[in-house]
Amino acid sequence: MDAVVIGAGIAGLTAAATLANRNLRTLVLERHNVPGGCASFYQRDGYRFDVGATLAGGFGARGVHRLLNAHLAMDVSCESFEPAMIVHLPDEPVVRYGDRRWLAERLRVFGPAAEPFWRAQERIADLAWDFSMRFPALPADLPGALALARAFRPHHLPLLGTLGRTVASILPVAASQRLRSFVDAQLLITAQGPADRIDLAYGSTALDLAREGTFHLPDGIATIAVALARTVRRTGSAIHYNTSVAAIETARGRVTGVRLEDGSRIAAPRVVSAIPVGNAMTLCPALRRSLQRRVAALPQRWGAFVLYCGLPPNVVPDDLPLHHQVVTSYDRMLGEGNTVFLSFSGSNEARRARNGGRAVTLSTHTDVARWERAYRDDGLAELRSTYTEALLAGLDRVVPGARRRATLIEPADPHTFARYTGRLRGLVGGLPQTPQVATLGALSHHTAVGGLFLCGDTTFPGQSTVGATLSGYNAGRAAAF
Repeated sequence: MDAVVIGAGIAGLTAAATLANRNLRTLVLERHNVPGGCASFYQRDGYRFDVGATLAGGFGARGVHRLLNAHLAMDVSCESFEPAMIVHLPDEPVVRYGDRRWLAERLRVFGPAAEPFWRAQERIADLAWDFSMRFPALPADLPGALALARAFRPHHLPLLGTLGRTVASILPVAASQRLRSFVDAQLLITAQGPADRIDLAYGSTALDLAREGTFHLPDGIATIAVALARTVRRTGSAIHYNTSVAAIETARGRVTGVRLEDGSRIAAPRVVSAIPVGNAMTLCPALRRSLQRRVAALPQRWGAFVLYCGLPPNVVPDDLPLHHQVVTSYDRMLGEGNTVFLSFSGSNEARRARNGGRAVTLSTHTDVARWERAYRDDGLAELRSTYTEALLAGLDRVVPGARRRATLIEPADPHTFARYTGRLRGLVGGLPQTPQVATLGALSHHTAVGGLFLCGDTTFPGQSTVGATLSGYNAGRAAAF
């Protein structure tokens, strides 16, 4: 083979499609039996659930998905929708429009004193979106630095003023608890942390997803991975499912291929690892030696507790927006059941829910150490019960009485994600995008091992299907040379 890609998530499939598009024979190795990774799906009792990611962006005029789909001649059916979501704060619902109605809504909820913040956020986001359209990559050498400089334009210069700053630096000094909680909650699901921890440029873009456009994929978020897998096969390359890699092999500082768990070997001069960097380090001692200190200094990542619920017909109103975020209390920390994100399948999606019902995915961020202690101390059942109750309370907040009507309730905790995705400790969602990690501080797709490249939500530019797509494209493009 000309190249091997480890992992058939969004990043790995994008890298493989990019390599195959350049006439390189590429083999994708995936331990699971379907593509998508944490943007995959599973089916149970007549319901089809998005496993992790549920909200799609990147298909608008400046969107990475739209641009790459055109480049790879892919056809992904999607439709824009408004509003992007409703955020249910403890004392007030906030309708997160992406169009002109957002101005009136934010004035209603947060008042005119917050307007300098929103205007600054949108100015920074506009510059960042424009820059991202040029598919920037972190430089590993002088040619890479020159390529990054060529992507930079004079009107992007204000972005330099955001370096080292957090989103909190542009919040009003006397910002209300309502404004701070709304911003923190939105950043938690888009950048993995609150405003006082998240990089200003990255966070401004993350807060801008609704304005750039949110999109509904009729068969769920896994539609992206299925389309990418089809593109990889169409170009003459292959995907092997139910195949686990035991080692990335090297000689004299260069990659030589991979060894599978069954002992067989696949030789290749290029290997793209599309699994979390911690997983990749366990497969390649040379990579571990080069990155161990850097990775140890990265911020703590999150796990997730998720409920997959099946609802019968006539429980969810047809006109209810599909995505919601619930904040239960202003006085408790974010995540851990205090913030819940919910996504409903559409009212007319027969392939996702039986008999006209709805498939619902509910999730909350959680510290994986809490679950490791519960597993060790035989407290897993009690912890699951506590979190299940918190998430079902969030469901009832959005659709009163829905929990009593559920025909299926199936939980997943970090141990579940570790088992099915292979991610160490069940860590999901990428790194909190702090100033030390985001943009120029992020992990690059380049490595110290010749011919070995990284991509996915732990490398630049980070989480989401958009971030994974850009990282996969950068890795595939670099590996092709």
